Amino acid sequence: MARITTIQGFGDAVNSAMEQLLRSAVLEIDSRLKQASPVDTGRFRASWQVGENAVGSYDAGPQQSPVNEDRSLTKPPNKPSVELRKMNYEQERLGNVYSVHNNLPYAEPLAGGPSFPPSWGGRYRSKQADPGWVEGVAKDIQGFVQRTADRIARQS
Repeated sequence: MARITTIQGFGDAVNSAMEQLLRSAVLEIDSRLKQASPVDTGRFRASWQVGENAVGSYDAGPQQSPVNEDRSLTKPPNKPSVELRKMNYEQERLGNVYSVHNNLPYAEPLAGGPSFPPSWGGRYRSKQADPGWVEGVAKDIQGFVQRTADRIARQS
């Protein structure tokens, strides 16, 4: 049986579905970035955050000191935090711009991998993450958004 609705009701339903898609996309990209993040001490993974119309300044705390010189004996947490950290907002709404970012000083070169400019002298490169891993997550999210939009459309 077909649903009968008003133009206003149709607009509200579309708006609600798009906000559901936006929330899903923000949550998914945050989760995938955290899961793909290389972990030495867990600080980098814990410092991902989501900002609404702004970039926040969260820092997961002081860097853990290495147990030995080559950092091979640091003790990362058994289960690093993957909690969604929203900066200064409660729920995603259409019309706002959301950024998933990590503002640690070594985040950009760590995300850039071995292809990052040599001026960093090789510091902050990870043996755990392939070069371009952040771009790979972003590309995967495009497919996720399309599949989620299709699913929402079928349910409507």
